Amino acid sequence: MMHSPIIRAWAPDVAIGFVILLLGFWEAYANAYSGYGGGSVTLLVAVGTALAVALVRHAGWWSFGILWALLVVQAATMTDLMLVELAVVGVAFGLARWGTRPLLWASGLSIPVATFFALGYVGILANGLWGTRVVRNLIVPLVDSGISWPLVVLPMIAGVLALPWFAGLAARNWGAARASQRSQSEAEAEALSAQLERARMTEIATLREGQARLARDVHDVVGHSLTVILAQAESAQFLDSAEPAALKHTMANIAATARASLQEVRAVLASPDGDPEHRTDLDTLIDTTRASGNEIIVTDLGSPQPLPPELATVAFRVLQEMLTNALKHGRRDGAIAVTRQWNDRLQLTVTNHAEPASPHDDESDGDAANASGSGIAGMARRLESVGGSLEVHDSLESSPVFSVTASLPVRAGRPLEVALP
Repeated sequence: MMHSPIIRAWAPDVAIGFVILLLGFWEAYANAYSGYGGGSVTLLVAVGTALAVALVRHAGWWSFGILWALLVVQAATMTDLMLVELAVVGVAFGLARWGTRPLLWASGLSIPVATFFALGYVGILANGLWGTRVVRNLIVPLVDSGISWPLVVLPMIAGVLALPWFAGLAARNWGAARASQRSQSEAEAEALSAQLERARMTEIATLREGQARLARDVHDVVGHSLTVILAQAESAQFLDSAEPAALKHTMANIAATARASLQEVRAVLASPDGDPEHRTDLDTLIDTTRASGNEIIVTDLGSPQPLPPELATVAFRVLQEMLTNALKHGRRDGAIAVTRQWNDRLQLTVTNHAEPASPHDDESDGDAANASGSGIAGMARRLESVGGSLEVHDSLESSPVFSVTASLPVRAGRPLEVALP
């Protein structure tokens, strides 16, 4: 089975060579029977011609050498040309069509040499050795009609050697052009495939980025609202049962916070980009956080400026996460300080008294929270995406104070190429 490709490649050439061999044997026998002679040399010519034809496509140099060897042997022995030698037409074509570049040049240059050689050979025969059958039957009638014998021999040689060789050269160039066109088509197909693959990968990356953004926003909304609700519920435990109005007010705040959180989650899921524009009011965010029962002190420095939508959303989400962490890890009896400083950049600083056993770090949020891009690392990536930065300050005093400062531009610019989770 492993040799079948080689057999398929050689089978047509061997079959043609075998047919030429049978014809050559038959012609050699006919010459001997008719008294034209030749003997073993004609058999050698028949075998050599068949081999030259069989080897021309896959072993061109051997075919070329055998052809020249036959020419020399026939000239040395004055052996008559055989009709079967017309198969040299196929050899001349094959050398130009399938031969290597050196063989192409060698075979092309050998044509004028072979022509000169053949003219000399026929010239000797023309001076008195017209008894050979091929010369007598093909050349003598034309010469007897008044045509000079070189004018008779040259077209014959051109038809047997030159024209087939040039036909093979034309077929070689045509094949090279087809191969080049095929290679170009394959290259274009590969380029198109690569372009489609890049488009597919870009689409997948966009979908994944959208999923990560949606997960991050849902986490921020739910995490903040649940933290506020938890703080309100914990404060309700300390209310005097004799004050049902205060308890009712706290439960109303819990319901309002839960209702607002549900609406915001729906808005996040309904928004194409996962970031509805109405979630940018920092004052409203601070007011709803105050409903948890914690004291929040706000300080504004400088002149407030309107932020572009993309920057306002980042500021809202970052402050929301900062307040969430302050509620989760800060002391219940301590105030939360929020400072907004306006200049060429907006600086948001949240400071609170932290519980010693619960520092503000990403581990406190758990692995699931970190995976969704929450915590300090998530805030830092949000800010970096718009050219902002985040600074964390944690004191080591007996009453530790935790402070986080976010800085971001007040005008939209070219965002940094930061991949948000």
